[in-house]
Formats: sequence, C-alpha cells, structure tokens
Amino acid sequence: MEESLAYAQRFLLELSEEEKTRLYNDLLAIKDVYSCLKDASFYKFRKIHRASIRSNECRKRTLRYSTKNSHELVIEHIHEQKLFKHHYRIQVTYDHQEFGYTFVEALLQLLHTQHFNFSNHIAYA
Repeated sequence: MEESLAYAQRFLLELSEEEKTRLYNDLLAIKDVYSCLKDASFYKFRKIHRASIRSNECRKRTLRYSTKNSHELVIEHIHEQKLFKHHYRIQVTYDHQEFGYTFVEALLQLLHTQHFNFSNHIAYA
C-alpha cells in the first residue's frame, strides 16, 4: 500500500486540475463497479458455441491517463470467460508495472483529500 501511495502521489503531481477532476470521476465509477462485481463469478450455459472456446477475455472499459513527463496510467475493466464460468476483474498498470486495486484506492484517497480540503478556501463570516 505504501508503494502504491508513493506512485499515486507522484502521478497526481504531474496532472492538471482538469485531468484530476476527470480522473476522480472515473475512479468513483470504477469503485462502484468494483464493489458490485469484485466477488461475482457466475456460470452461463446459454451460448454453448461461444463457451466452447477455451478462454476469452473482453475489455469492457479502458481508462488512459498520461502526464507531461510521459508517465502513463491504464485502468482496464475486464470480463473473463473460462469455459462456462464468467468473472470480472480490474487491471491497473502504471508505467508498464502492474498494480492491484490498492493503487486505485490510494488515488481516490488522495484526490478526495485534495478536492474536499476546505482549509485552502477563504472562510467568509
């Protein structure tokens, strides 16, 4: 988690405010999908021909973010099918290094504190 947090901080320092806002909204959507499907796997026997293929992987959604210094973050929502079993997973890659979902959690935590840090705003009384 500490390694993910360090990489997340470095990545966010190089993003513009507009990209941070877009990233925050996308990560909130990924968080909702992940919380619904993280433990979900199911069997489907309807399409036997397609299921007869040994294994199949389909990317449902891909998010790409690049910084000024050519650091790249790729988050992919993947639907896997192995014989009749279906499973969903999230794959996070930062600079061609694979991370777990903890990287997304670290980014969400940092972005949340940046967006909702009211101490930087002028207080009107």
